[in-house]
Amino acid sequence: MNLKLFGALIGAVMLAVAAPASAATVTGTSIVNSEGTINAGAPAHNFAPTDLTNGVQGINGDDFTSGQHYFDYIFKFSLNGPANVTLSATATAGTNLKDFHAALFSSSPAGTDLVGPGLTIDLTDTTGLLTAASTSGNGSTNTLTALNLASGDYFIRLFGAIAGNSAKNSVLTDLSGAITVAATPIPPALLLFGTALGLMGFVGWRRQAPAGSAAA
Repeated sequence: MNLKLFGALIGAVMLAVAAPASAATVTGTSIVNSEGTINAGAPAHNFAPTDLTNGVQGINGDDFTSGQHYFDYIFKFSLNGPANVTLSATATAGTNLKDFHAALFSSSPAGTDLVGPGLTIDLTDTTGLLTAASTSGNGSTNTLTALNLASGDYFIRLFGAIAGNSAKNSVLTDLSGAITVAATPIPPALLLFGTALGLMGFVGWRRQAPAGSAAA
């Protein structure tokens, strides 16, 4: 065999071995569960009940990679005024929940892909992403806080990977969460400015009042 050809073949084999494995890509859910409007100051709004087979829809237990499975749920809620929003969500799987991600969006992430190198699932499209958090292990809890949100629609995405490889152990057994909405407080500087304007208006009115009385 030609020495140059042999060298080229050896080089190609070495490149193939050294090349990183491509990340597994899976299709995220296109279903959005509506939670309606949440008013500021209302009691915490609970969502994603324990029974995932009724009411709440999404992906639970679909094939991922290396014998693992994944889940993906999206929830939409609306604000009717400026507010601070806090989310707390907990997930538990049949055996071992490897990754649990929670993300808050200002636009719908429905239908976008999830990609996972190894055990980690990450978003490939972060359009509209406001904040996110990640944990691992059964009973994982993620907490998100977003301040000074304007009125409008928002989307929560809860997704992750499960190490179980049987029909019983590769699915979520619990997914629960709560959204708390608090009215955005008026900044002290704005309150002071408003007070100053009111005082100036009152002084101006007092100055004009005698002149008006005399003219009458």
